[in-house]
Formats: sequence, C-alpha cells, structure tokens
Amino acid sequence: MDRLAPPAADDPAKLATWLVERYWPGIDLGRLRAVLPRLDEAAEAMTAEGSPVEHLGSILMPVDQVVFSLFAAADELLVRRLNERADLPVDRISAAVPLLPSLSAIAGGR
Repeated sequence: MDRLAPPAADDPAKLATWLVERYWPGIDLGRLRAVLPRLDEAAEAMTAEGSPVEHLGSILMPVDQVVFSLFAAADELLVRRLNERADLPVDRISAAVPLLPSLSAIAGGR
C-alpha cells in the first residue's frame, strides 16, 4: 500500500489535504448548513493571521449521523485549531489524498 506523507509544513505553497470525521448524533442537513459557515469564517480569520487553512467542503451521512469535512492546511494542528475555533466536534483527523472531481459536480451539487 502506498503511504503518502503530507507536504512539509515549511513549504506554505503546498498544503496537504485533511479529512475530519465527526460522529455527530442528532445532526441533520438544516443544522449542518447552519454551522458550516463557522468553518469558513474561522478559516478566513486564520489565513488572515498568517496560518493558511481552507475548508474544501463537507459531506453529511444522515443515517449514520456522520459528517466528513475536507481541509487544505500545512499540518493537522492547523485543522484541529480551525475546528476548535469554529466550535465543531472532531473525532479523527487524517491526511487524505483527494481523487474526486469538483464536489459540486457530484449529484448536481445537492
């Protein structure tokens, strides 16, 4: 199995992709849509402060009460800080290798 390490944190031009897993009892689409802007606001603030991080998108699995979120950041600690700043639960953060086309193209962006 190929193991890919994230880019070095000392190279700001290269941000790694990170997957955040949230096991979130009671989460539904309305509630998720209401809280997701907090991730974007926190990412903008952190980037303005010199710590580039971006929320790339999230996926809700309502039956499983799970939310997966993708982020671009130099390291896992920035992703953790972003989620803490947005006051959202985090169960696991893993380096990820995105292979999908634009998420908005999947299922018509629904």
